[in-house]
Amino acid sequence: MLGDSTAMACFSTDSVEKAREFYGDTLGIAISHMDSGSLVLDLANDSHVLIYEKDDHAASNYTTLVLQVDDLRATVAALKERGIEFADLPYTDADGIAVDEGMPPTAWFTDPAGNWIAIGEMPPM
Repeated sequence: MLGDSTAMACFSTDSVEKAREFYGDTLGIAISHMDSGSLVLDLANDSHVLIYEKDDHAASNYTTLVLQVDDLRATVAALKERGIEFADLPYTDADGIAVDEGMPPTAWFTDPAGNWIAIGEMPPM
């Protein structure tokens, strides 16, 4: 019934303005809409993510957004130059990249609201 529906992922933040600065300026993602309570990220292949401000926002303790990249090490290095700090997890190397066998090369960081973001060389979807 809903198999042909268009989908949009969404998650909350404690500040739409901080989210705009982080996703738009720091990560370089296009923003097609913003008002006092939400913004929309425009990603490749006509993908969109809605981020909405919520007074009682609680940071995620799981990966909220996964972004596919072609060269993870180069992307991690470029994001570190922009001030991104990657998570030091039991299965990541000194650069914050997962080195666990069976896991695609992936690195995690959080946005200003504490939501977990992953970037990785994921298999094509």
